[in-house]
Amino acid sequence: MRPKSIVMFERLLLASIALSAATFAVGYEAMLAAMAGDPRLQAAGLGGGFLIGSVLAEYAIYLVLWYLIARRGVNWAKWVFVAVLALGLLSVPSALGGPINLLVVLGLAVVALRVLAAINLFRPDAIAWLRGEDETDPAAFD
Repeated sequence: MRPKSIVMFERLLLASIALSAATFAVGYEAMLAAMAGDPRLQAAGLGGGFLIGSVLAEYAIYLVLWYLIARRGVNWAKWVFVAVLALGLLSVPSALGGPINLLVVLGLAVVALRVLAAINLFRPDAIAWLRGEDETDPAAFD
């Protein structure tokens, strides 16, 4: 049986992915317009297909990490998740540098859910489970 912290990690991460997908759906046109205003992206020929592909790649990475951590108990995947999350945190200051709108607020909520998910991976029951240790208390059977 999976520990409570792993179940909570799973719920928070999947909620962040769902919220991210909703945010993408709501903000697709605005994101596309922002890309169209960047001459470097236009010179490279990057547009809507690149935007969709990037977002799908992000979801694929998080879903693979979810599966490896929450379902398979792979400890190294926890550290990959933390590294990917840390890279994602680098975008927070630039998001806060512009006008605060619904997309920014939703994006920050996605980041907050992922940070909360990561915190659950460092709780004692999750650490033991990811290490493959038996967290059952023998006194519980007396």
